[in-house]
Amino acid sequence: MKAATALVIALLCSAPLLCSGASRAAAAGSTFRASCSTNKSPGLSNAICDYAFKQPFVLKGYSRGGSSTLTYDVRCGEVATWPLSSAVIERRVWYKHATTVKGRFAVYGSKSTFLAAGHCLVVRGKSPVLTVKLKMGQGVTGTSLTIRLDESLPWAD
Repeated sequence: MKAATALVIALLCSAPLLCSGASRAAAAGSTFRASCSTNKSPGLSNAICDYAFKQPFVLKGYSRGGSSTLTYDVRCGEVATWPLSSAVIERRVWYKHATTVKGRFAVYGSKSTFLAAGHCLVVRGKSPVLTVKLKMGQGVTGTSLTIRLDESLPWAD
């Protein structure tokens, strides 16, 4: 079990939010993968990622023409099948962070996401889910968002 956990921690996941329904996961040196499901609609990009391995992460991208709101949170859910349906994700949010972004940005995940994910796994016996939203503000002409989960990244705090 410890060997499997060590391999899982070496996971690298990248999920760009560039097109509707796109989904991508990549692992570095292991067969374990974290899955992300993405969706982009007019003015809003959404991503839902399996966050069971609690890696540090960075949200990179741009907001062209003005500022946008970037929000991420951790919830618990039943992760039986992928892509994950919002019906299996609990409404209660265990950690949430929102920030305004403009131009090129890189927002590192808070260590509190790690603690919230642990709450889902240990206390609730469920899988943690990381949800990310990028909402375009007025005057914004384009946005891009890439999610990268990687144990080599630093935490924001």
